[in-house]
Amino acid sequence: MEVGLSILAFFVLIFLQVPVAVTLGIILVACFSMLGLDNIELAIDSYQSLDSFPMLAIPMFILAGTLMATGGVAQRILDLADEFVGHLPGGLAIVTIFASVLFGGLSGSAPATVAAIGSITIPEMIRQGYSRGFAAGLTACSGVIAIIIPPSNPMIIYALTQPGTSVSTMFLSGLIPGLLVAVSMAIPAYYISKKNNWGGDRQAGTATTRLKALAHAKWAILTPVIILGGIYSGVFTPTESAAVASLYAFIVGVFIHRELKLKDTYQVLSTSAIITVVAMFLIPFAVALGKLLSSQQVPELLTAMMASHMSGYISTVVLIVILLLLVGCIMDTLASIIILTPLLYPLLTPYGVSPYHFGMILIVGLGLGFVTPPLGGNLFIANQISQTAVHKVFTGALPMLLGMLAALLAIAFFPMISDIFI
Repeated sequence: MEVGLSILAFFVLIFLQVPVAVTLGIILVACFSMLGLDNIELAIDSYQSLDSFPMLAIPMFILAGTLMATGGVAQRILDLADEFVGHLPGGLAIVTIFASVLFGGLSGSAPATVAAIGSITIPEMIRQGYSRGFAAGLTACSGVIAIIIPPSNPMIIYALTQPGTSVSTMFLSGLIPGLLVAVSMAIPAYYISKKNNWGGDRQAGTATTRLKALAHAKWAILTPVIILGGIYSGVFTPTESAAVASLYAFIVGVFIHRELKLKDTYQVLSTSAIITVVAMFLIPFAVALGKLLSSQQVPELLTAMMASHMSGYISTVVLIVILLLLVGCIMDTLASIIILTPLLYPLLTPYGVSPYHFGMILIVGLGLGFVTPPLGGNLFIANQISQTAVHKVFTGALPMLLGMLAALLAIAFFPMISDIFI
């Protein structure tokens, strides 16, 4: 009874546009009171969820992404992508997608990627004749790649939530899925642009110009090499790599590109702190809610309820994907990962699904929520940049969303896509 009332209250508060973190806090206090539990236990669980060394990677990667966006790295990444694919129909759209791949490999944050890449490409796409809705919708979708490829903040949270899961191995699992999602967006973007005669009006880059673009972007390209190379060579841990990435981004922006002024450092730190607080404020409440659900045997009840509708791996995966798409529309990705991991993974363990394969299904499925209302964080960032209505941004994003859904199903039904490096 208490669980049912709590779920109802949760959806009512979300519908009233109460922030997710505040909603979770209200629900938890109410549940603990109704169940006769001590709220001191709630406070302890919430505190302990943040008392973790790997958790430090999240604010450091956010800082690194903000420094990169301010220090000229995003522009150099775009110039590089433009030299290789900018001559194709929809060239700037495809540039946006693959620039998001490169920048996402630096920031690990979907909203940061949309803001950094979109602030440059959306106005330029509009200037070149692309529709505002398409330009904004494509950029909103491309930002999702940042949480699929390493280093991804949701991957760090998932590895902490799923016992025995390595952050480093989780990063490796995202390489092929991230590229697959990028291609799944580029294909519809190409055909829509070709149909509307968008792009394709410039010469292909020559070997000389491409080498110059590579040289111009060399410091940006080195960043993921340093991060991933340092992790997998054992030089530093994923958490330490985040600190190295932040220091490297600061040095490149201030002393090499010289586009990040020391007087701008305060603004960069303030922006990073705000983004970090918004993300981290969710985590303690989500962890406490996950523990409460487990103590009330909700995972077992959910498993028993869903089992009656499952006749094998295919039906189980389809139901889980549908659930992820629905949850992603209304709930923050980090909170969803913490709550859903212990609920859903037991449904797939009988079929031999590895925690890394499940992690990619979970992250990609929830990632679509960045582009689906009412939550749709990427939609609103792209909407602000493009100065167009949110519903037009969502309509423009639909072809790419369908491509991403096809990629999600491929990841779900072909384990080797995510497990190839395990």
